[in-house]
Amino acid sequence: MSVHFEDLWEQCEKLHQESNSTDVSIIIDELLMKLKLYKMLDDKIKTEDQLLAKSRLLGEILLTITKISLKDNINVFDALVTAYNFHN
Repeated sequence: MSVHFEDLWEQCEKLHQESNSTDVSIIIDELLMKLKLYKMLDDKIKTEDQLLAKSRLLGEILLTITKISLKDNINVFDALVTAYNFHN
């Protein structure tokens, strides 16, 4: 798939437009569940299949974050630049 990251992010947000009525707290619960699963996988990563599962799960985590950025209308580029500048 040859697409710029920002275009992909916007496409992912569009996936969620119809279900945009979901409360942020529900989305965060979903994100926390996926993060806990990621942590469990991280403790056990040994095989290539497990690494592939971990990569797939990180994609699911990012997709969930697109729900939050859509719901709260956050410019994720500006948010990331601000965080980067703060930590740099």
